[in-house]
Amino acid sequence: MTDELTELRKRVARLEAERAVISTFNEYFYNMDIGYTEGILDVFKEDALLEVINFPPGTMADLEFRGREAMRDLYGPHSSAEPTLSGGHHSANVQVNVAPDCSSAELSAYFMTSGGHGGLGGGLYQGTFVPDDDKWRISHYRIISNWGWSPTEWEKRTESLPAEKAKRGGKPPVYQLPKTTQ
Repeated sequence: MTDELTELRKRVARLEAERAVISTFNEYFYNMDIGYTEGILDVFKEDALLEVINFPPGTMADLEFRGREAMRDLYGPHSSAEPTLSGGHHSANVQVNVAPDCSSAELSAYFMTSGGHGGLGGGLYQGTFVPDDDKWRISHYRIISNWGWSPTEWEKRTESLPAEKAKRGGKPPVYQLPKTTQ
Protein backbone atom coordinates (compact mmCIF):
# COMPACT_ATOMS: atom_id res chain seq x y z
CA MET A 1 0.00 0.00 0.00
CA THR A 2 2.84 2.43 0.80
CA ASP A 3 4.37 1.96 -2.67
CA GLU A 4 1.01 2.57 -4.32
CA LEU A 5 0.45 5.73 -2.29
CA THR A 6 3.96 6.98 -3.12
CA GLU A 7 3.36 6.34 -6.83
CA LEU A 8 -0.02 8.08 -6.68
CA ARG A 9 1.52 11.14 -5.01
CA LYS A 10 4.16 11.33 -7.76
CA ARG A 11 1.49 11.13 -10.46
CA VAL A 12 -0.60 13.85 -8.80
CA ALA A 13 2.49 16.07 -8.45
CA ARG A 14 3.21 15.70 -12.19
CA LEU A 15 -0.42 16.54 -13.06
CA GLU A 16 -0.31 19.62 -10.83
CA ALA A 17 2.99 20.65 -12.43
CA GLU A 18 1.52 20.25 -15.92
CA ARG A 19 -1.46 22.42 -14.94
CA ALA A 20 0.89 25.06 -13.49
CA VAL A 21 2.98 25.15 -16.69
CA ILE A 22 -0.12 25.62 -18.84
CA SER A 23 -1.29 28.37 -16.48
CA THR A 24 2.04 30.21 -16.85
CA PHE A 25 1.90 29.76 -20.63
CA ASN A 26 -1.60 31.26 -20.75
CA GLU A 27 -0.54 34.06 -18.41
CA TYR A 28 2.11 34.95 -21.02
CA PHE A 29 -0.59 35.23 -23.73
CA TYR A 30 -2.95 37.35 -21.65
CA ASN A 31 -0.21 39.79 -20.66
CA MET A 32 1.03 40.02 -24.27
CA ASP A 33 -2.40 40.71 -25.70
CA ILE A 34 -3.49 43.27 -23.12
CA GLY A 35 -0.20 45.08 -22.78
CA TYR A 36 1.20 44.29 -19.34
CA THR A 37 4.96 44.23 -19.82
CA GLU A 38 5.67 43.47 -16.14
CA GLY A 39 3.31 40.51 -16.33
CA ILE A 40 5.06 39.23 -19.46
CA LEU A 41 8.46 39.49 -17.81
CA ASP A 42 7.19 37.84 -14.61
CA VAL A 43 6.58 34.51 -16.38
CA PHE A 44 10.33 34.28 -17.05
CA LYS A 45 13.03 33.38 -14.53
CA GLU A 46 15.25 36.35 -13.76
CA ASP A 47 18.12 34.87 -15.86
CA ALA A 48 16.02 33.17 -18.57
CA LEU A 49 17.17 32.79 -22.16
CA LEU A 50 14.78 33.94 -24.90
CA GLU A 51 15.48 33.11 -28.55
CA VAL A 52 13.29 34.71 -31.22
CA ILE A 53 13.81 33.10 -34.62
CA ASN A 54 12.94 34.92 -37.87
CA PHE A 55 11.86 38.17 -36.23
CA PRO A 56 10.43 40.45 -37.35
CA PRO A 57 8.67 37.72 -39.32
CA GLY A 58 10.09 37.27 -42.79
CA THR A 59 13.45 38.93 -42.07
CA MET A 60 15.26 35.67 -41.21
CA ALA A 61 16.91 37.60 -38.34
CA ASP A 62 17.38 35.79 -35.04
CA LEU A 63 17.36 37.62 -31.72
CA GLU A 64 18.62 36.46 -28.34
CA PHE A 65 17.90 37.95 -24.91
CA ARG A 66 19.40 36.83 -21.58
CA GLY A 67 17.47 37.93 -18.51
CA ARG A 68 14.23 39.83 -17.90
CA GLU A 69 15.73 43.30 -18.26
CA ALA A 70 17.18 42.47 -21.69
CA MET A 71 13.75 41.12 -22.74
CA ARG A 72 12.17 44.47 -21.88
CA ASP A 73 13.51 45.79 -25.22
CA LEU A 74 11.32 43.26 -27.04
CA TYR A 75 8.25 43.30 -24.79
CA GLY A 76 8.27 46.94 -23.63
CA PRO A 77 6.40 48.28 -26.68
CA HIS A 78 3.43 46.07 -25.72
CA SER A 79 2.64 48.45 -22.86
CA SER A 80 3.44 51.75 -24.54
CA ALA A 81 -0.28 52.59 -24.55
CA GLU A 82 -3.16 52.05 -22.16
CA PRO A 83 -3.79 48.31 -21.60
CA THR A 84 -6.55 47.17 -23.95
CA LEU A 85 -8.54 44.03 -24.71
CA SER A 86 -7.06 43.65 -28.17
CA GLY A 87 -6.33 39.91 -28.38
CA GLY A 88 -4.04 38.50 -30.96
CA HIS A 89 -2.17 35.38 -29.76
CA HIS A 90 -3.73 31.93 -30.07
CA SER A 91 -2.20 28.53 -29.31
CA ALA A 92 -2.93 24.99 -30.46
CA ASN A 93 -1.57 21.49 -29.97
CA VAL A 94 -0.10 22.39 -26.59
CA GLN A 95 2.06 19.56 -25.31
CA VAL A 96 3.66 19.51 -21.85
CA ASN A 97 6.06 16.85 -20.63
CA VAL A 98 6.93 17.10 -16.93
CA ALA A 99 10.13 15.43 -15.70
CA PRO A 100 9.44 12.45 -13.42
CA ASP A 101 10.93 14.34 -10.45
CA CYS A 102 8.98 17.55 -11.30
CA SER A 103 12.22 19.54 -11.59
CA SER A 104 11.37 20.85 -15.08
CA ALA A 105 8.88 20.60 -17.91
CA GLU A 106 9.10 20.97 -21.67
CA LEU A 107 6.32 22.74 -23.57
CA SER A 108 5.70 22.87 -27.29
CA ALA A 109 2.76 24.61 -28.99
CA TYR A 110 1.82 26.09 -32.32
CA PHE A 111 0.69 29.70 -32.33
CA MET A 112 -1.12 32.13 -34.56
CA THR A 113 -1.23 35.90 -34.25
CA SER A 114 -4.02 38.14 -35.47
CA GLY A 115 -5.35 41.54 -34.64
CA GLY A 116 -3.33 44.72 -34.77
CA HIS A 117 -0.58 43.24 -36.92
CA GLY A 118 -2.20 43.93 -40.29
CA GLY A 119 -2.30 40.24 -41.13
CA LEU A 120 -1.88 36.74 -39.79
CA GLY A 121 1.23 34.96 -38.70
CA GLY A 122 2.21 31.84 -36.88
CA GLY A 123 4.88 29.52 -35.74
CA LEU A 124 6.04 27.44 -32.83
CA TYR A 125 6.72 28.02 -29.14
CA GLN A 126 9.20 25.75 -27.37
CA GLY A 127 10.05 26.23 -23.73
CA THR A 128 11.59 24.82 -20.61
CA PHE A 129 9.69 25.64 -17.43
CA VAL A 130 10.94 25.21 -13.86
CA PRO A 131 9.42 25.76 -10.41
CA ASP A 132 10.64 29.12 -9.13
CA ASP A 133 9.44 30.63 -5.85
CA ASP A 134 5.65 30.77 -6.03
CA LYS A 135 5.04 29.43 -9.57
CA TRP A 136 6.53 27.72 -12.58
CA ARG A 137 8.50 30.09 -14.80
CA ILE A 138 10.20 29.89 -18.16
CA SER A 139 13.96 29.30 -18.04
CA HIS A 140 14.48 28.91 -21.82
CA TYR A 141 12.00 29.96 -24.51
CA ARG A 142 12.22 29.78 -28.27
CA ILE A 143 9.70 31.58 -30.48
CA ILE A 144 9.88 30.56 -34.13
CA SER A 145 7.91 32.72 -36.60
CA ASN A 146 7.63 30.60 -39.70
CA TRP A 147 4.58 31.71 -41.68
CA GLY A 148 2.41 34.74 -42.28
CA TRP A 149 0.56 36.89 -44.75
CA SER A 150 -0.86 40.39 -44.98
CA PRO A 151 -4.12 41.29 -46.72
CA THR A 152 -4.16 43.89 -49.45
CA GLU A 153 -7.02 45.64 -47.59
CA TRP A 154 -7.68 45.76 -43.89
CA GLU A 155 -10.87 47.26 -42.52
CA LYS A 156 -10.93 47.98 -38.82
CA ARG A 157 -14.29 47.10 -37.27
CA THR A 158 -13.86 48.48 -33.78
CA GLU A 159 -11.36 50.06 -31.43
CA SER A 160 -9.87 47.91 -28.69
CA LEU A 161 -11.64 48.20 -25.36
CA PRO A 162 -9.85 49.37 -22.20
CA ALA A 163 -8.58 46.46 -20.10
CA GLU A 164 -10.45 47.85 -17.07
CA LYS A 165 -13.70 46.58 -18.68
CA ALA A 166 -12.68 42.99 -17.84
CA LYS A 167 -12.28 41.28 -14.47
CA ARG A 168 -8.75 41.59 -13.06
CA GLY A 169 -7.95 44.16 -15.77
CA GLY A 170 -8.05 41.33 -18.32
CA LYS A 171 -5.32 39.38 -16.54
CA PRO A 172 -5.89 35.64 -16.15
CA PRO A 173 -6.47 33.95 -12.82
CA VAL A 174 -2.98 32.91 -11.70
CA TYR A 175 -2.19 29.39 -10.53
CA GLN A 176 -0.33 29.36 -7.24
CA LEU A 177 1.87 26.42 -6.31
CA PRO A 178 0.31 24.63 -3.35
CA LYS A 179 2.11 24.76 -0.04
CA THR A 180 3.54 21.33 0.68
CA THR A 181 3.11 19.70 4.03
CA GLN A 182 5.75 17.31 5.22
